[in-house]
Amino acid sequence: MNDTWRKWFPVSSRITYLNHAGVAPLSTRAAAAMEAAVRECAEWGAFRYGRLLEGIRRARQAAAALLGTHPDHVAFVKNTSEGVSFVAEGFPWNPGDAVVVPEGEFPSNVYPWMNLARRGVRVIRVPERGGRLDLDDYRRALAQAGVRMLAVSAVEYGTGFRNDLEALGEMCRERGVFLFVDAIQALGCLPLTPERLGIHALAADGHKWLCGPEGIGILYLSSEALERLHPVEVGWNSVRDPMAFDRIRFELRPDAARFEAGSPSTVAIHGLGEAARLLLEVGIDRVWARVQELWGELAEGLRERSYSIASPLAPRERSGILTFVPRRTAPADLAAGLHAEGVFVAARGPGVRVSPHFYNTAEDLERFFAALERLDREG
Repeated sequence: MNDTWRKWFPVSSRITYLNHAGVAPLSTRAAAAMEAAVRECAEWGAFRYGRLLEGIRRARQAAAALLGTHPDHVAFVKNTSEGVSFVAEGFPWNPGDAVVVPEGEFPSNVYPWMNLARRGVRVIRVPERGGRLDLDDYRRALAQAGVRMLAVSAVEYGTGFRNDLEALGEMCRERGVFLFVDAIQALGCLPLTPERLGIHALAADGHKWLCGPEGIGILYLSSEALERLHPVEVGWNSVRDPMAFDRIRFELRPDAARFEAGSPSTVAIHGLGEAARLLLEVGIDRVWARVQELWGELAEGLRERSYSIASPLAPRERSGILTFVPRRTAPADLAAGLHAEGVFVAARGPGVRVSPHFYNTAEDLERFFAALERLDREG
């Protein structure tokens, strides 16, 4: 099957792409869906707008299927940051409340919470210890006075540490704490079912493991989140009967699409929908199994070459990200050298981050190691 998967990603015939935790390549299928939407707009304008709306409906269904939820719980947002901000600003805070945020988070899941200081909301940080986040530290943070929300990434972007969302969800349930998850480094790579895990809200952009376009993302909202979060941005599409332009009645629609204030990003949504359908077709369990297999081969090869691995090694803490520490070269210089060799990785913190996806092959890893050894000799 890997040959079939690989044909969907023509980038693989040009370079060794191991940076899906950064910006992933589009598949031919996602690109074709976007091209078809563009052609429809160019050749027909809005004359057959129902076809474009049907594509959006199908994209919402696919996104919901990836999350194991109903389409009514899915909204399209322009990126993860917007999804985080909708939750942060729409939550009914009181002065003196607090939100718990781990250290080591990507800024998208830090700044929206810091921005709440003007409303008297404190940010409590959970310490990062050796690239890991300990459940006891979470427990102590959640026990502090005034805590009403935990905002955490499913996978930490630097080391690839995978948070135990099931345990965190149970902690939040016990304390009546709202659980928000930044899922951008997980969705499309590993199975993620927010309703089973007790996640109230979740956001993820399309351009990483989903292999979709930039500028479009998914916001999941549970039934409780829909009741508690107030849209801070509303428009004609936020209300129950959005097409009744000549009747002004401010009654928010009951589903998550109330957070889609105006006209949709039609082309991008069509691309994201096809990207999601591709992953569903392959099977997210199969995707995750393949990513774990590639991760293991990378870890073994790096250890054989005496590189230190900064990512957690315990199976329950692994993700699709493997970060290693160069022996002699600065991470940015090593990543640049690999880039010049046609191997795409990323420098993150004290290490180099490698993030393979399901269509990568053993030959891709061989090219990575060959380039690494050449640079090592020269360095």
